[in-house]
Amino acid sequence: MARWRDSLEKRFAEWRRLEYEVEDTLAGRRVLRVAGPRTPRLTTPVSVAVKQAELNAVEEKFQAGLACFCLGELSGEERRAFLRLWHERLESGATVVLADRRGEGCETPAQLRDLFTPHAKALNVQVGPTFWWVRYERA
Repeated sequence: MARWRDSLEKRFAEWRRLEYEVEDTLAGRRVLRVAGPRTPRLTTPVSVAVKQAELNAVEEKFQAGLACFCLGELSGEERRAFLRLWHERLESGATVVLADRRGEGCETPAQLRDLFTPHAKALNVQVGPTFWWVRYERA
């Protein structure tokens, strides 16, 4: 039981670190947040929050974007389609943050760089034991 609790505490600590970094990165910007089907709570202030399935209905452009747990359960082509749709709602130069659980196609820094490089300037990739997150400026 102690090992399971220790593992859970480590994942929680990893998520809290990610959450603090996201708050600092997006502070003072008009943020579009997109949540996947199982997104944990975040304290980051946002301007508009939608579920992944509702993204198509957003017509405005934003200075920043935050997408959590939107890519992990998608196939490679579905990921690329989501990213195209999402980036259309972000201004050029917008600050972008995505986070998810490590999973197929999104496990290593190299896989994440390959996925996000076409959309990014100043790409920063972080991969922890449980989660990954990327920050960049929309190209």
